[in-house]
Amino acid sequence: MENIMKKLDYQPANLSDYELENPLSTMVDFLDNNDLHHIREKAWQLYKGWVNNSVRFTEGDENADMLYFYTQLIEFINAAFIYTEKRKLEIQPSKG
Repeated sequence: MENIMKKLDYQPANLSDYELENPLSTMVDFLDNNDLHHIREKAWQLYKGWVNNSVRFTEGDENADMLYFYTQLIEFINAAFIYTEKRKLEIQPSKG
């Protein structure tokens, strides 16, 4: 955990102590409070806005990097959704 905290210290983070120890709770809250299709649509709108506003000052490599970042972000969101849904099923008490 110490190495994780060292990496985190170099990045802006506003996670509580609980969230640092239980990051799944943050992912669950985010995904429970935002429908998956809305998350994807909002990410697309952010990307579109960036493209529209940066067309005059960015070059090909930067545009390609942003598109790749957007693609990876959507993949990450999809994977986080699958992971959190699986974890919720694992931790729910079995009905029987």
